[in-house]
Amino acid sequence: MGRRTVRATAWLPFVALNLVGLTAYLHPFFVAGTTERDARWFEHSADAPLIFGALAALCMALLISDLTDGRLNSKSLAALGVLAAFAAVMRTVTLPAGANLYFFLVILGSFAFGVRMGFLLGALSFFLSAIVTGGVGPWLPFQMFASAWMGASVGMLRPVALRLRFPFRLQVAMLVAMGVVWGLLFGAITNLWTWPFWVAGPDVSYEPGLGLGETLRRYWNFYLLTSLGWDLMRSVCNGLVIAALGAPVLHALLRFRERFSWEAVAVYEPSDAAPDAPDTVPAGGG
Repeated sequence: MGRRTVRATAWLPFVALNLVGLTAYLHPFFVAGTTERDARWFEHSADAPLIFGALAALCMALLISDLTDGRLNSKSLAALGVLAAFAAVMRTVTLPAGANLYFFLVILGSFAFGVRMGFLLGALSFFLSAIVTGGVGPWLPFQMFASAWMGASVGMLRPVALRLRFPFRLQVAMLVAMGVVWGLLFGAITNLWTWPFWVAGPDVSYEPGLGLGETLRRYWNFYLLTSLGWDLMRSVCNGLVIAALGAPVLHALLRFRERFSWEAVAVYEPSDAAPDAPDTVPAGGG
């Protein structure tokens, strides 16, 4: 019963993180007056620091929870820090049309280490990359959530691949597809942090009270005009880089995970000469 309670409470920070992220993105669409220029919450001027504080605190709670519950240990924690630092540096490597190598390592690392560590890797690495590139602003927590969701979604794939006994090459092909998809999804998600406050023509701007269909149509027009071209280039670059380098890097990450996830269990086997030996190893015994 106690173990079940620990496992249930261990999911609370993760669930809370996702609820905070969804609320941060969606509340301008549901709270009246939020999108008006004289509103306190216009362009997230008031709530962005609160969102970032909640994100940082809950990520720390998730990290502590996983360390306490045994999901993370010192080696996996070190791996998280190293991968996040490398991903942050890779964001500075510019590819055609503004794409970069950031997504490559987050996707591979998340696939190797799972959902929760993928979430943390996405959030932490984007925060570090913002420090490196000077990209700190009210948009940062929204980008961190989008990156974290990318990591968590990719982390869900490996158990499925193992259950279905996908060969290694097919697993890499899955990651190529995820790189292509998230090249588009990342832009489509992060645009939502500012679109409700963006004023332009009637076919691309958000207006309160519109139905779901008309809201989606206008957002598609906005996305098509502002982001689709750049996101397509990012998708293509993600797919090409993962196809070229994904197999050896993923193989190395999986081998590293195997090294820090094994457990040594001491088992005492009584010898034939002492059949009645106790079931425990005496203190100081080998």
